[in-house]
Amino acid sequence: MKEHEINTAEDLQQVFAETRPLSEMHLGEILVNERHLHEDVLDDALLEQRKAPGRRLGDILIEQGLVSKEHIHSALAHKLGIPFIKLGEFDIEPEVLALVPPDIALQYGVLPLMLHGGHLVVAMENPMDWEALEVLRFNTNHSVEPVITSGKDISQALSKHYRLREDREISDMADVIDLSPEQDKNDDIAVHLIEQEAQKKPVVRLVNAIIMQGILHGASDINIRPERNRVNIYYRIDGKLRFSRSLNKSLLAPLVSRIKITGRMDISERRLPQDGHARLTREGNSIDLRISCIPTVNGESVVIRILDKKAGLKPLDGLGLGDWELAQMRRMLSRSYGMLLVTGPTGSGKSTTLYALLNEVRARDPHIITVEDPVEYDMEGVEQIQINPATGYTFAEALRHILRHDPDVVMIGEIRDLETARIANKAALTGHLVLSTLHTNDAASTVTRLLDMGIEPYLLSSTLLGVMAQRLIRLNCPQCLQEEAVDEEMRSALQIAADEVFYRGSGCSACNYTGYHGRVAVTELLPITPEITALVNGGGNTQTIKDAAVQQGMTTLTQNAIALARSGKTSLEEVFSVRLE
Repeated sequence: MKEHEINTAEDLQQVFAETRPLSEMHLGEILVNERHLHEDVLDDALLEQRKAPGRRLGDILIEQGLVSKEHIHSALAHKLGIPFIKLGEFDIEPEVLALVPPDIALQYGVLPLMLHGGHLVVAMENPMDWEALEVLRFNTNHSVEPVITSGKDISQALSKHYRLREDREISDMADVIDLSPEQDKNDDIAVHLIEQEAQKKPVVRLVNAIIMQGILHGASDINIRPERNRVNIYYRIDGKLRFSRSLNKSLLAPLVSRIKITGRMDISERRLPQDGHARLTREGNSIDLRISCIPTVNGESVVIRILDKKAGLKPLDGLGLGDWELAQMRRMLSRSYGMLLVTGPTGSGKSTTLYALLNEVRARDPHIITVEDPVEYDMEGVEQIQINPATGYTFAEALRHILRHDPDVVMIGEIRDLETARIANKAALTGHLVLSTLHTNDAASTVTRLLDMGIEPYLLSSTLLGVMAQRLIRLNCPQCLQEEAVDEEMRSALQIAADEVFYRGSGCSACNYTGYHGRVAVTELLPITPEITALVNGGGNTQTIKDAAVQQGMTTLTQNAIALARSGKTSLEEVFSVRLE
């Protein structure tokens, strides 16, 4: 039986009855043999792997878009002689699920499937995760036999099978925790009781499960919102908030207290906002949690920002830039001085772009110093500074000091005021490459915004290398594409012909019935050419600068987004939501 036909427990039992020898071929050879990869392409990938010891060949091939994850999983299953399965139709006995606690299943991304010949069969994406296998052996007192499945299948199955168990545990917890609103607001005795509840295993497991579900679903934020009679949990996935579940209101105090303990915050302080930080490691990958807690009339509200270093740190050519934009950006980054700005609203991926730019210039081994609020990702070989406005250590104050610290490249998290803008401009003028962000709508308006802030035109035109405006746009789920119904108003606004056909996802289990899976940046890049410099010095307005930039090759953000929709990668509805014209 072929690996891709293993969909049920009966299929898997049949495969276990067969002999599955290990393959002596390497992973790349199997991919070539199965005609998923050409030999020349494999040689190039192996050469790149030798340049970066420790990187897995499969990761390199997937990042370059040469093979799919499913091809890698199938080839790995072939090599190791273990089954590659689909979890969609698997029925799992409750007593088998009970063998593995939810927090372990979620943390290591494993799902128990069945008991076979005295072995516990578990599905996992990486069957060579020895730490996970050892933890399972220790906690279940069973020898473990892994089978391979996709990360997406694991995530969906964990959510499906462990949800009922969590809900039963949560219901039991709500029955035994009884903290009245009056107690919750004042006495020290109540604080002591809440701390005791926060340290109990059910509460610890609940917090761990909420966080791990967010990581598995690729959420950027977890929202815990108290209402009058309940607590709602939301995940922000692909930029959109998705409701997950409601909890009994009596769970709010121990839940928030446990999160505060995790983030090293003061659990006795419930009247003032607090910020915290925690870090966890999953499959060798470091994930930072930024925790914000604020009091509301219904209780304390918590937002946990998930910063996955592996997902957030991308190479420049992994941002989705077009060939023209990529060439122009690399030309600007090759300069030894000047200022390059990234602009867009909150949540448009500016920080990810800044880190990608830093990653590009880091290859030259310059002295890089960053000033951030907060420091989102730790970068090796980069000196990163966290500002603290409460103590007067602002962007401007930090910049004054670091310019005497011999940097070659300076990254400023955000230009918020005239003082910071002037120091950044001065740094660019005195031989430093400055990278920063600004909150403006498009690339051309960034120039006029800086002039309005008080930067002299002749100074700005001497230092500014270019401006990139960006938005994040959701990508269609490839599993459920269908023709999109586009209304006339949308076609008219975007100047789209009536007979043009577009596509969008209809919604399926693979995309959690949203029709979208993943996001990509759409951009417009405005290089500062001599013609643009003349317009800046002459006091040209936003529209004049934009028109000149388009004549010199700039493709607007809206047009880049429409091109993405024409390729079927996103819907016209998404384009309409991020349009600038």
